[in-house]
Amino acid sequence: MKSKRSVQFLPLLVIMALGVAACDGEVADLTTTSVLVTDSDGPVQATTTTVTVATEESTPIVRGQSVDSYQVVGRVSGDQGETLYIVIPTGAYTDVDLENFVLDLYESGQATYGAEVFDESAAVDAYLKAESERTEAEQELVEKHHFVSLVDGAVIRFQGPYASTGEMVIGS
Repeated sequence: MKSKRSVQFLPLLVIMALGVAACDGEVADLTTTSVLVTDSDGPVQATTTTVTVATEESTPIVRGQSVDSYQVVGRVSGDQGETLYIVIPTGAYTDVDLENFVLDLYESGQATYGAEVFDESAAVDAYLKAESERTEAEQELVEKHHFVSLVDGAVIRFQGPYASTGEMVIGS
């Protein structure tokens, strides 16, 4: 006779089958057939259950790109150090791509105090104006194309379209 443990494995099998289907990037029909054998005082009873699940990829996979080139379009020296104004090519960057770019600048010694990273040189020009002197169009340009900053040589702060990422302390 089979033990009652056989009953416990049915939900586990269904969950595992659903997990495998969810990991697949393509639309798939998944069919699982299981046999449940129960203990009883009489003859062994078998129950067959078939579950068919159609799955579909519902969340996009975020693919970024490395920042492979950049141009320093300005430098401003202050009491604490120098801030670089950098333009990178337009691309499909993720916050991790931008973080890695700033860390590379920092670790290579190119930007040790400050950096402002944009993907549009006109946004740099607008950013360098006092905020009260910017037109609405210039402010929108800055908000759309200012991606990330190195602040005080210790903090990476995400800007504009990446602002929801927040900030991180280098070395933490």
